[in-house]
Amino acid sequence: MSAEAAWTSTWNVSASGWTADDSPKVSVDRQGDALLTWTAGDLSTTYSYRRVQTRVKFANGTTGAVRTLSPDGTSVAWPEADSDDTGDSAVVWEQDSQVVGRRVAASGSLVGSVQRLSTSGPATGPVVAVTPGGTAMAAWMERRDGSWYAVARRLYLDGTLGAPITLGSGSAEKPAVCVDGSGRFVVAWVRGSEVVARRISASVSATKVLTTSIASYGMFGMVRVGVDRDGDAVISYRSGGGDRSQVWASRWSRTGTLAAPLRISTSTDNVGFHHALATDLDGDSIIVWTRYNGNNLELLGRRLSAAGTRGTVTNLGLGDRPDVVLDDDGDGMLVFHTVVPTSTIPYSYTKTSARLISRSGAFGTTKTLTSDGRVPQVDARPSSRFTVIWQQATHPGTIRSVTGP
Repeated sequence: MSAEAAWTSTWNVSASGWTADDSPKVSVDRQGDALLTWTAGDLSTTYSYRRVQTRVKFANGTTGAVRTLSPDGTSVAWPEADSDDTGDSAVVWEQDSQVVGRRVAASGSLVGSVQRLSTSGPATGPVVAVTPGGTAMAAWMERRDGSWYAVARRLYLDGTLGAPITLGSGSAEKPAVCVDGSGRFVVAWVRGSEVVARRISASVSATKVLTTSIASYGMFGMVRVGVDRDGDAVISYRSGGGDRSQVWASRWSRTGTLAAPLRISTSTDNVGFHHALATDLDGDSIIVWTRYNGNNLELLGRRLSAAGTRGTVTNLGLGDRPDVVLDDDGDGMLVFHTVVPTSTIPYSYTKTSARLISRSGAFGTTKTLTSDGRVPQVDARPSSRFTVIWQQATHPGTIRSVTGP
């Protein structure tokens, strides 16, 4: 067994004297260097002022300095990050009712200044994907003359911007974006009672409606996107109409063929709010969702093959806020948190756990990463090595991380 095939020690990502929000993110490049991103406030100042901060954990185990990407603000929130093959990254977030972004070099140093991406306000729900060569595409929803629109924009390696691309009308629901190996982006979002998607390369494709055959389920949201190396896309989403909430997936090939939506949750599930999707280079996916069982939330998961075959549903026990990732070959990891009741004050604690996923879609045993952690996120190296980030559940909400196994 390689010396690397074990969990590292958990370490404090954010600085002492700072308190964090519940939105940490991690992005790992092809060498295994991880960009860790979060929002935090200085405890020695007024709590209402926040900053977006980043830090690199290099594959050799060394760590870079904490970098502050944003000016202080009262509404700095929801950062998202992605990296190219060599570690150059893009970070986007909400600030003062606008969507802004900034590039971060592989060394962890900042590139250029903060750029305003949105063209109108309020703007919300930013997401970002970066091509293997480094061009980033951010997408978000913004309000114009009383209506919501999905908008996208390139953020280049040097920190400069492309022209805004208005994709079409939408809602305030957060969109999703992903990119294939050739640099072709897929953006999906909610438009009224539909889920729609477009591809962006040198040109922008026509809008594809994904949910025509299940329109009666309506009230769609929580859109997720995964693509394989060639650009075949899997788009998952939650429906809130019908007898009960459900999770669905649509498969949209790179040639434009759209398969009928597949019900991922079972028809008797009363699906919770969160679900997660990951797709490997061959197009096989893992989808994990929450389901209400009485007053408890439990996790369920299944594999969706590149051919559209749904695997057996696995009950993964109690949990919430799942995140899932697959490496190039389909080995993966699920992370989640669980609120555990106790008989003494504060009458519960929140633990963060992980489960490995095999290439066939089998879930391994649960490993508790911490008994004091929430909202974990995970990303992978090309081959079976994962970095997890979470927020400490107790004050002061330190951001922590571990790599393994």
